[in-house]
Amino acid sequence: MQINDFVTHYQSKSDEELLQLAADSTLLTPEAHSALAGELTRRRLGPTPSLKLSPVADQPQAGAQAMHGLQATNSHSTGEFITEVLRLYRAHWRLFLMLVAPAVAAGYVIFYLKREMTMEIARRLFYGQATTLVTYVEMSAVGLAGSTVSWMAFSCAFGAICFSVRQIQTGNVTTVAGSFAAVRQRSVAFVRISLLLFLVCIVLYVGATFALSGVVWLASRHVRLNSFTFWALTFALTGGALLLLSRFALAIPAVVLDNFGAGKAMFRSDELTEGKWLTLLALLSKSVIGGYVAGMCPYWLASWLLAGKSVPFGLPWFLAIASAAAVTSSSRPCLLGSLCFT
Repeated sequence: MQINDFVTHYQSKSDEELLQLAADSTLLTPEAHSALAGELTRRRLGPTPSLKLSPVADQPQAGAQAMHGLQATNSHSTGEFITEVLRLYRAHWRLFLMLVAPAVAAGYVIFYLKREMTMEIARRLFYGQATTLVTYVEMSAVGLAGSTVSWMAFSCAFGAICFSVRQIQTGNVTTVAGSFAAVRQRSVAFVRISLLLFLVCIVLYVGATFALSGVVWLASRHVRLNSFTFWALTFALTGGALLLLSRFALAIPAVVLDNFGAGKAMFRSDELTEGKWLTLLALLSKSVIGGYVAGMCPYWLASWLLAGKSVPFGLPWFLAIASAAAVTSSSRPCLLGSLCFT
């Protein structure tokens, strides 16, 4: 049987039946044990059953020790916390790679689809086949739809990572299929919280845009803004909006792991991240700056090597794949780090 079959089977069991199975978990296969542990966690029935694992099973003991250190973040400095996050990441890098890779791939595919559709809409405007208003509405709709799908893909990856780390924390076997199955079990609440966070992101982005426009307008009445000043203002206001958004990021693990509703999960995330601005800033900076540098490195290298030369056939697709792989590798520790507040 596959792990999804076990997940469906255990969902039909009563609490008493699940606890009885957990009492004699040594007879279960790793897939059955992982599904059982996930169902116990979802129903909040207490500690999940222990399982002795072989050294090749993704080093769960090392991961559990790392999580033990991460739970004491209040007594550790930000540097120590980041070190513990990376230690857990190194112990399970294959797992986190497989959890994040689908979202990154989806993001790149959506980006190129959005670009092609936007160019097609602009072409129709150029040839007089559409009005400016219709073109603006269509472009906005394409952009919003693409951003929503990409947001949901990364939210799903984050939710799966949340479940995986909880499994590692309790010393249980975790799999990619089981992690995504745990998110699917809470699909209704998960979709609600993901869309709510996306709405908050849009509101903060619009607020930052208006704030930037106001600052630029006021400053232009007294001094002339150069490009560096404008860039610095944009970066500061956008970064501040993302920092505020990160206060609510832990609503996703609150839904997936603790069975909270969307509203309660938002308050829980705000409570968990209270007073942790420096750690949030460190994780956010590493995610945004590290992801940007990693994604652009293949293009920078190609432009340096091919300066003044013709572009070989197929190089743009190769660079896109290399960029996606680099972003996947750089984003894992940041997703994992955000989870470790729970």
